[in-house]
Amino acid sequence: MVSLDILRGVAVLGILVMNIQSFSMPSSAYVNPSSFENLGGYDFYVWLLSHVFADQKFMAIFSMLFGASVVMISQKARKEQLRSSDLQYRRFIFLGLIGIAHAYLLWMGDILLLYAICGLLMFIFRSKSTATQIRAGVIFLVIGSAISLLIGYSVPLWEPGEYEATAAELWNPAAEAQQEEIDYYTSSWERQLFIRAPQAFEMQTTVFVFQSFWRIAGCLLIGMALYKRRVFKLKQSSKYYTKMVAYGLGIGLPLVISGTILDFHYDWDFRLSFFFFSQFNYWGSILMAIGYIGIVMLFCKANTRSFFAKQLANVGRMALSNYLMQSIICTFIFYGHGFALFADLDRSAQAVIVLRIWVVQIAFSSFWLSYFNFGPFEWIWRSLTYGKPQPFLKSN
Repeated sequence: MVSLDILRGVAVLGILVMNIQSFSMPSSAYVNPSSFENLGGYDFYVWLLSHVFADQKFMAIFSMLFGASVVMISQKARKEQLRSSDLQYRRFIFLGLIGIAHAYLLWMGDILLLYAICGLLMFIFRSKSTATQIRAGVIFLVIGSAISLLIGYSVPLWEPGEYEATAAELWNPAAEAQQEEIDYYTSSWERQLFIRAPQAFEMQTTVFVFQSFWRIAGCLLIGMALYKRRVFKLKQSSKYYTKMVAYGLGIGLPLVISGTILDFHYDWDFRLSFFFFSQFNYWGSILMAIGYIGIVMLFCKANTRSFFAKQLANVGRMALSNYLMQSIICTFIFYGHGFALFADLDRSAQAVIVLRIWVVQIAFSSFWLSYFNFGPFEWIWRSLTYGKPQPFLKSN
């Protein structure tokens, strides 16, 4: 389905806009840009544009598309007279194993394991009505939002010194702590494990339970509903997609901008920004993701045969490989087993690297798919899922 491939291509390219910050700078700089550098000149505008238009937006689309794939593969399995549950469980398990390897061998920010777990838990919703899927998705999102707000309101009840210690760890670490992270990531691959492993484990446990699960599960369920309502299949009218754009961006964009203004007005206060003002982007990003989906679907309705559309579709058909290749390329650029540029490049330089990686991935995807049916990691995942090697080379 070309429209799905194009949307998936947009999402996988878009997530690099934010992930590059995690690859290239100490972890606190992602959530609190004032913690590592002074935002000035072009760096400020790069951060502002990436935060307002990219942060969590493309990840939300990616999560919705994963939900859509759960329904799509279940429907396909039934047509091929395969047991949908067995096929999907193998799919989730092997995706999770790929995610574990990705998180501990390359980059602590892996999402594949989280998707696998959420997919496994949300699989029971695949055959529910779209109204039930949307309601359940919104409930999960509300729970995730409520957890953040409740923790923020509970700060006065914390033990003495606990708030300061948490702020120092997550929000505004001391220069010594930041330098220690820099030293680890600019050293050998083996030594990087000493910081990457605990960071990855925290992402897969504490952060997942209190934050990631609720958001991913909510978006995944909404994606199921959008697929069943034929939104991703271009079966809705142009007026329908225009409304998605108008409501998604019309409400979501002002929310995100409002949260950003509050962050700066209160000088990036840990409690206010981390627990409360983040909610503006939490909800605004989901609405903007829906608006972006509307834009892409309108583009697809106009033309899916243009050169640009075909290139994006090729990137989307290799979304897993391109996602992992981004980690391979970026860790080599920034970590000690490669060029060791971690914490050396400002945000403007990071943006240039993003653009260059986009060009490489667009060109490579088209080249690869002219000879092969699947991306390399798609082929491995698909072959493991179906229990037999899939046809790899294109027949003449």
